[in-house]
Amino acid sequence: MKEKIMTEPLRVLSLGAGVQSTTLLLMMLHDEIPRADHVIFADTGWEPQKVYEHLENLKVLMEKANMPFHMVSKGNIRQDFLTDGKRYASMPLHMIGEDGKKGMVRRQCTAEYKLGPLMKKQRELAGLKSGQRSKEHLITTVIGISWDEVQRVKDPQFSWIQHDYPLVDGRITRQDCLDWCADKGYALPPRSACIGCPFKNADEWRALKAMPEEWADAVEFDEALRTLPHLVERYRGTPFLHSTRVELRNADLRTNDEKGIISLFDQECEGMCGL
Repeated sequence: MKEKIMTEPLRVLSLGAGVQSTTLLLMMLHDEIPRADHVIFADTGWEPQKVYEHLENLKVLMEKANMPFHMVSKGNIRQDFLTDGKRYASMPLHMIGEDGKKGMVRRQCTAEYKLGPLMKKQRELAGLKSGQRSKEHLITTVIGISWDEVQRVKDPQFSWIQHDYPLVDGRITRQDCLDWCADKGYALPPRSACIGCPFKNADEWRALKAMPEEWADAVEFDEALRTLPHLVERYRGTPFLHSTRVELRNADLRTNDEKGIISLFDQECEGMCGL
């Protein structure tokens, strides 16, 4: 009987083109961590222009290093969501219910527009058909989760995949990633997230507002949530992109300093607490 020849599992970098995954890619190119055999970017079709420009720069570096790059996509998440009759993946919209209670829509968009296309490509690279199983370790997925996000670490869904978290293993934070890029002379990577992602914090919304085209896009999408007939019928309540559950165009994006809110930690102690 002929003995089966075992091969090394493929290393696949899941590239989001944000801070952490960009740093991992650059660390690979500097041979600070093991290189990936393949790099995969799952495109939602709704990233800020700065992300796509950054990705083009990374593609040049990967090509020079002979590192295979794959862009995969399920479609344009924005168009799919707004098209009547089109199947859609729900976004984590901020809701005010018919009873006035606040809530949030279940998130499916990441699974369908990011993880799904990534998994499909990894199956292809591993030589597996849709639904096919294997007990053999075929793929190691390298994931850009940093030490300050350790709670996001998860076990893989399938036995033929193992996850590798180099930043967690090295206790490297997001700020460490930014410092590493700066020290090596690279431009700081942009944050990778859909233009209209409801998970944006105040700083991120302010940054988006500084990009007129992307801001107008997000405002238009936010208003469409409450005006397009098929979207109005979709929800029992009123959806918003912004966490304060007001129209995005009217959301208060001022900093605490601009609002005149002073933190107690900003006050100098005068030693009077015990008097």
